[in-house]
Amino acid sequence: MFTKKHIHFVGIGGIGMSAIAQVLYQKGFKVTGSDISENLITKKLKKRIKIFYSHKPSNVNNADILVHSSAINKNNVEIKSASKQKIPIFTRAMMLAEIMRLKSSITVAGSHGKTTTTSIIASILEFSGYDPTILSGGIINGLEINAKLGKGQWIVAEADESDGSFVFLPSTIGIINNIDFEHVDYYKNIKDLKNSFLKYVYNIPFYGFIVLGIDNKNVKEIKEKIHGKKIVTFGLSNDADYRAINIKTLKKNKDFLTSFDIVDKFQKKITKNFIVPLIGEHNIKNVLASISVTRGLKIPYTKIKQSLRNFKGVKRRFTILYKKNENLVIDDYAHHPVEINSTLSSLKLITKKKIITVFEPHRYSRLSEMFEQFLYSLRYSDEIFILPVYTAGEKRINKIDSVYFFNKLRKKYKNKFIYLSSDIKKTFMILKKNINPGDNVVFLGAGMSSKFANNFSDLLLKS
Repeated sequence: MFTKKHIHFVGIGGIGMSAIAQVLYQKGFKVTGSDISENLITKKLKKRIKIFYSHKPSNVNNADILVHSSAINKNNVEIKSASKQKIPIFTRAMMLAEIMRLKSSITVAGSHGKTTTTSIIASILEFSGYDPTILSGGIINGLEINAKLGKGQWIVAEADESDGSFVFLPSTIGIINNIDFEHVDYYKNIKDLKNSFLKYVYNIPFYGFIVLGIDNKNVKEIKEKIHGKKIVTFGLSNDADYRAINIKTLKKNKDFLTSFDIVDKFQKKITKNFIVPLIGEHNIKNVLASISVTRGLKIPYTKIKQSLRNFKGVKRRFTILYKKNENLVIDDYAHHPVEINSTLSSLKLITKKKIITVFEPHRYSRLSEMFEQFLYSLRYSDEIFILPVYTAGEKRINKIDSVYFFNKLRKKYKNKFIYLSSDIKKTFMILKKNINPGDNVVFLGAGMSSKFANNFSDLLLKS
């Protein structure tokens, strides 16, 4: 008789790993996991899933399958123990692919905007009664989940390109929001990265379709190499199949919104008065990608409009943690120059006061490869606080670290206040002293910056 297997996750505290673990638990599998320390994700998981806060060979005893994230070193003791015991070893993407075989699937790929786009699509499908299975890279506000096992036909998931494994995902509908050089520890160059996205496209079956962000030059280049696939495009350019026009940033009560109209080339008409509680051109493109997919599923514009109006956003995507005396404290996941630019330019749309940026560089490899782009991306900041590099286990490259970055920033922006932070409590005191009514503090990064943002907000609330 078939029995449900025991699946053990190494690095279960990661947002992508936790999503898969939750769905498999909901399907009735026995799930355990391990990580080096407790975080907000594991705190939620441990209510239902046994979690070990250390890596030990004994953690995998009695497991039928081991799943590990790309962040876990192949020399990890649990992976070695599983190999010795002849326990099948899956990467995160391999296990995601197994789950996706059970349903028709929508996967969201691209260098930026994956989590927001995944969450918008999931919200529209949920609102429209599709009851989708959801695997998102962030907590969807309103649903308060990043993963859910639905009863419907569709699964919506992020396609993470970081280790190249996304090309094997069995996608019915695929999205490429954009392509910018990233994950320099895996890809040799931009050509190598674009080839991976082409492989991803060619896994789309004849009865599915691919959605492309046509404003991005790298996406536009690979579009010319795609043959025999149904292609739907979106963007702000005139040749997009779904295009946003008449874009306006609005303030209603204390909330910021964006209104726009949609030019639909398929219906040859303009649908007016879309309103979404998001700001910034990058978010409009995330919305357009979501509309391209959901219109392809024949969901009416009336339902899409209603869902967008009620969308609550995603945690760590321009999340406002503190709002008082017209001061904002914002927590954002941005850790690539393009993302930083998008976040800060969006903030510039809604304030004329000071923008104080607290930036935590993520990985030496990324900082080294994109050094000049990082310098440029912080130009909208009036004051800049640089935290130590979140290394993710990497060693320093070419003597480039936070100190070196700080010194180059001071040279580039001689008239800005720039501070090198080594003591977070001292940093908080300086921040608190520097804030005037209406000023904004934005924490950027993928490591510890979110924890710091929440701690600083708590400090302000208590004062």
